[in-house]
Amino acid sequence: MPETYDAVRSILTSAFRVPEDEIRPQLTLGQLDLDSLALTELVLILHERFGVKIGSEYASRTTTVAQVADHLDALRAGGTGAVASS
Repeated sequence: MPETYDAVRSILTSAFRVPEDEIRPQLTLGQLDLDSLALTELVLILHERFGVKIGSEYASRTTTVAQVADHLDALRAGGTGAVASS
């Protein structure tokens, strides 16, 4: 997960101008001031970067940065492009 978390952190910093020192695993995307349009863009960027389709329910304002990274790892490990919600 460290590599995936670092990649998500990098995307948040470069694409959404979230200061790197403000990003913490336990913070939600809402706490990082991502609105619904930004969340939609994040889903698209993650799809392009990781080659998996992430459902918008896994990138909501209540989703933490760590949950996004964990979900991406699960998708990549499973190779199915989707996993059930836990």
